Amino acid sequence: MNEFDAKEQIIYDEISQINVDASKLVKEVKSRIREEISLSDSYHRRWRRSVAAAVAMLAVCVFTAAAAVSGGFDWFMEKFNPSFGEIVEPVGIYSEDKGIRMEIIGAQKYNNMAIVYLSLQDVTGQNRLTEQTDFRDGYSVKMNPQKQETPGQKEIISGSLSWKKEVIYFNEDTNTIYYEFIITADPDTPLADPLELGSFLIYFSKTSYVDEPISLSLENLDTAEVISITEDNVWGGSNLPDNDYGIYTKALKPGYMAAMPHGEEDQWISNVGVIDGKLHVQVGRIMNKEFGSSDVELAVLTSEGEAIQYDYSIDLLEDENNNILNFEENNYSGAAYKYEEFIFPVVPENFNIYFNGFVSSGVEGNWRAVLNLNGSDKNILVWNDNIAVEDYLIEHISLSPLGLQIIGSYEDEELSTHNVSAEVETGNGIIRLEEGGGSRNHEKQTF
Repeated sequence: MNEFDAKEQIIYDEISQINVDASKLVKEVKSRIREEISLSDSYHRRWRRSVAAAVAMLAVCVFTAAAAVSGGFDWFMEKFNPSFGEIVEPVGIYSEDKGIRMEIIGAQKYNNMAIVYLSLQDVTGQNRLTEQTDFRDGYSVKMNPQKQETPGQKEIISGSLSWKKEVIYFNEDTNTIYYEFIITADPDTPLADPLELGSFLIYFSKTSYVDEPISLSLENLDTAEVISITEDNVWGGSNLPDNDYGIYTKALKPGYMAAMPHGEEDQWISNVGVIDGKLHVQVGRIMNKEFGSSDVELAVLTSEGEAIQYDYSIDLLEDENNNILNFEENNYSGAAYKYEEFIFPVVPENFNIYFNGFVSSGVEGNWRAVLNLNGSDKNILVWNDNIAVEDYLIEHISLSPLGLQIIGSYEDEELSTHNVSAEVETGNGIIRLEEGGGSRNHEKQTF
């Protein structure tokens, strides 16, 4: 979008009225226009847990900090001079659960965009937090979803939310980690007012294992016990044919053969054996755990150094009574154990088994903060004019210190944005907006 034609001077005059020190924000606005992920894959929180978490959040204590634990808003701004420090306002509230304190230091909200500075601290003295500490999919931001009514179909409530997180500093002495969050919501599901955010998971650390050898005795492989399975016992896997799961009729009998190199009790080598001339290696893992061992990838290395990759893998599930589950009769939630079975095309005479995976640690809990923010309206400009640019009709433009947002419609069946560009002219020069993203409604042809 290179020209606004007759409206260019109006936009220039309006932009010049923004009451923000642009010299500090020019660089940051360039690099921090946040990406909005498409409607189908952008929810960072999981519906399965979010409902339970929302109920449990009612019991979480949220405190107004008379004296902020981290040193206070002024201390934070002076020590770190964060990118958007000039536009945020002091908040000074914290939420504490499971010995972890989440403190909101400062924040600001512009319609469906927000900037938040927060910290996490382990107040138990156990120093559980690390530089890897993260919220991952436990992080949540409250939105105001709009109902989508389609004739003849059930009512659907959906929305798009994305954020960019950056670690500002990790203080080992106080076991405190400081973050900057830039949050963007879809215009159809704007951020709630007041701004409300929280988490039900906090990950402490993750240890990765790459090409890690598994110490295992591979004698008497031909004596391995097998079980009969049907296509309904196969819950998934890798490199499987799309429709014909009926070819899988045998699998190793789940059990325990050896520990994994990481030493975690929630995962183990279940069985190794030969079935129909092919090498089968089965790995067991306890299900329904937020933290601990991940699924793995296996490979075989011969004594001559030749790497052999598996042809395919299948997933079997057991309940707590060690009954193999059938997905026609059982639910995934009833699984207590998962067995990944890797099938290799040959059985080398001398070989070693290697795995790739990771082990994570963390804590489940409830952390919530409601932020009553003021004074953001003076630093946001909005235009609701219809501006035609090639095949696009721009119906709404909003400009804030966090970036530029455009809402409109398009005529072509497919929305192509790879040639779209935008520039903002300020008193300190032209800012080319080089980073961004968006979402669209295919049926309404809006973006």
